[in-house]
Amino acid sequence: MNRRSVLGIFGGVMGLVMTANGVMAEGYPDHDIEILIPFSAGGGNDQVARTLAVELEDILGQSVVPVQKTGAGGYVAAKALVTGKPDGYTLGHQSLGTLMLGGLMKEQTVDALNDLRFVAQMALIQSAIAVKADSPYQTLDDLVEAMKADPGAIAWGHTGRGGFHFVNGSSLLAATGTEALDVPYKGSSKTTAALLGGHIDFALLSTSNVLGFEDEIRVLAFASDQGDDLLPDVKTVKELGIDMVTVATPSVITVHKDTPDDIVQTLEAAIREAVSRERYRDTLNGLGIAPVFADGAAIKSYLDANIGHWKALVDAAVETSQ
Repeated sequence: MNRRSVLGIFGGVMGLVMTANGVMAEGYPDHDIEILIPFSAGGGNDQVARTLAVELEDILGQSVVPVQKTGAGGYVAAKALVTGKPDGYTLGHQSLGTLMLGGLMKEQTVDALNDLRFVAQMALIQSAIAVKADSPYQTLDDLVEAMKADPGAIAWGHTGRGGFHFVNGSSLLAATGTEALDVPYKGSSKTTAALLGGHIDFALLSTSNVLGFEDEIRVLAFASDQGDDLLPDVKTVKELGIDMVTVATPSVITVHKDTPDDIVQTLEAAIREAVSRERYRDTLNGLGIAPVFADGAAIKSYLDANIGHWKALVDAAVETSQ
């Protein structure tokens, strides 16, 4: 018996155990699965998808092949997914905050809420409010007071208007009644370089951008509803008394909306198992990305609870930046 046959039997047994409370998809999978990745090769989100693919291949007993499908903030990949077969052999990896905000900014070729089905979350990326280590702003209160004292004099950087860092920064300003000059950059590396170079006073970054620069960058707070185990001493804006709308960007696996329930349940269970594995968690922690699982129902509840707030915030932020 060859290795593939052994893996197939092992994967089937594991799937049966994992979905004991659900419905096992009979005969699925029986050939290669593709994951469409709407991000450039080598980036954090790309590495999350590839790390997951390794674990899913082991669990499901079939090859799981990452395929780059970049463009339009994830909507090129989403379009390819919804025009394909609803058979569970083509999966989409999406950064949920980016995808949703893209749809709120302008009409897209895919209605993400209705054309896609969210299977499970396997990671979580959040915004951190960061300054240089030698900044005079020791706390978030210091920064807010400085912005109130001299409206528009302080500059802040982000990865582009309409992205989740931009929306979180705009929300912070709205919640605190402050003004600051927003400076967009093309990507997180350029935003980080601008902060380290003193070209901006603070920035909205991800935890992954801070790791390796702990002696040069100080994180004042997370612009999120929950903290990050990678920086456990950093509080959230809510813990610091600021009532603001926040946007996290979970990494999620999506499928065609008409994919059968038993296939979705099999994939969800496999992703749950993958995220629980030490190898997967160690890899993501090393990237500065939190390995966090949520099932499809939890993702749907998260969107239902937040989409209206995000829409209002995006509309206000776009109007202000014009």
